[in-house]
Amino acid sequence: MKSSKTSLRTSFPNLALNRRHMLALTSSAALAPLAGCGGSSDPNKAFEKIGATWLKESARTSPAFATYLGDHDFDDRLNDVTATGRAARARVRADARAALAGIDRTQLSRDNQVDAVMLTDRLDAGDFEDDKLQSWAWDPLIYSDLAGGSLYGLMARDFAPLPERLLSAAARMEGLPDLLAQTREALDARRVPAIHARTYSSQNAGAVAIIDGLILNQAEALSGADKSRLADAAETAKAAIADHQDWIDSFLVPEATGDFRLGASLYDQKLRFSIDAPTPRADLAKQAKAGVEAIHEEMYAIARDVIGGASPGALRDQKLATIRQALDIAASSRPPREGLVEATRAALEETTDWTRQADLISLPDAPVQVIVMPEFQQGSAVAYCDSPGPLDRKLDTFYAVSPVPKDWTDEQAASFLGEYNTYMLYEMAVHEAMPGHYVQLWHANKHPNLLRAVLGSGTFIEGWACYAEDMMIEQGFGADEPMRRLTNLKMRLRSTTNALLDQGVHVDGWSEAQAMAFMTGDAFQEEREAAGKWTRARVSSGQLSTYFVGMTQHHAVRREIESGEGDSFNLKAYHDRVLSFGSPPVRLARAMMLDEAVA
Repeated sequence: MKSSKTSLRTSFPNLALNRRHMLALTSSAALAPLAGCGGSSDPNKAFEKIGATWLKESARTSPAFATYLGDHDFDDRLNDVTATGRAARARVRADARAALAGIDRTQLSRDNQVDAVMLTDRLDAGDFEDDKLQSWAWDPLIYSDLAGGSLYGLMARDFAPLPERLLSAAARMEGLPDLLAQTREALDARRVPAIHARTYSSQNAGAVAIIDGLILNQAEALSGADKSRLADAAETAKAAIADHQDWIDSFLVPEATGDFRLGASLYDQKLRFSIDAPTPRADLAKQAKAGVEAIHEEMYAIARDVIGGASPGALRDQKLATIRQALDIAASSRPPREGLVEATRAALEETTDWTRQADLISLPDAPVQVIVMPEFQQGSAVAYCDSPGPLDRKLDTFYAVSPVPKDWTDEQAASFLGEYNTYMLYEMAVHEAMPGHYVQLWHANKHPNLLRAVLGSGTFIEGWACYAEDMMIEQGFGADEPMRRLTNLKMRLRSTTNALLDQGVHVDGWSEAQAMAFMTGDAFQEEREAAGKWTRARVSSGQLSTYFVGMTQHHAVRREIESGEGDSFNLKAYHDRVLSFGSPPVRLARAMMLDEAVA
């Protein structure tokens, strides 16, 4: 599960594009030359000019990102993914960094100090992505998100009259053949990992579903030449997608021989940007392993009562077996194969009602919509929250759920639904919506500084959603049901083991057998969940660690503030305050709350 604002492959994020893509686009978007911006007599005005120019030029040079932001001046254009575009983006980062170097950050307001740190990190991440990681040459899923997201972002929300959006879609469909040709030129098949190529093959045709299901089915809103243009553009785009599919299947998939493992050096650099902290990989692994053992003990205490007969002094293997027995009971309460989306809606409705009554946090005044995940985004995550951009903040938020694949056997479907059983659907509802991603991103989009709303930390966002899972149980939502508490701990265990899986795959050389044994054993995941996570761990890096890091940081800050305030501590006031800062790295939110220096 992930937020569409945070899924960067640091999943670098998810959106009408996913957040993995949001980071890639914003961190590397071209800027007009900014030299001299730092020379203003008012450092705050100078910095704000840098930020405003960066946002404006990011939108201009990355039209899909502009659509996500809510800047619709470029809705009829597509991104340039050629070498020329990459060179321009490199110059932009250098110009922005030079302008920032002319700012005396000690003279900035605290809000601008935070934004300066975040913008600098984003520029550094862009250099790393383009120059060292070079994902543009070997990760075709970037282009899958871009092609599908460029169309989906126009049609998913009613930000403008339908005829306007349809004409923008026509223009983008007319440009799709060029974008796909640029994609073929950019990708080096020898560097593309096989798993990326196969996943790309399964996602590419998803753009056709958008054309048929969101564009052509509304063509009656146009007439005359405009309607004919839309139909012709759709045929052009679908023909280009079909040709591209032939290239993927006949050339890219057979020739894809790259290594999906980043290796220690690249992974350590990617991890730093993913978790917004320089925590050494070994230290993070040590913390996660200790967390796994502690969670096992908590789970065993509950499972022992459920199963009966187990001893407090049992050996580790006996404890794990007892936990598995109890979780098998939870897995047996599963929704029907064709009823997952409806069961998700029901769980969300109950979760929303309870959250409103408990009054734990200020909530949005509009509901989130549960939708079937678009085909072009299926294949690496089960669910995500797709919030509107900061300029379109009043529009709908989507809680997207991946359906059970039609080609799965009944046994595979049972495994998947055993993982996403009726108890787990509550955890998903909390994580993705109430009071997780949906609520947190609603607060973030309210921040008066647009730059802050754009520069979100995946660790803050995912960490909040994981913290919310624990907090809801702590406050009584399902706390009187052993299976709910056990499932909550299973989710905490998933977040913790994600960090170990991330390192195991990309640095330690874990095989599929090792990874599957770890996930189905230590993490108690059902086979289908583990198989999907094995794919996700290979096609992403760093992002799986954001859950554990962010979760532990949010819990730590809450404990610190609560301890300092004592009897005067108010949970709702705390939640509203910590979310009032947008989505900065948790360490910066802590500094703001405690009025400490922004490092």
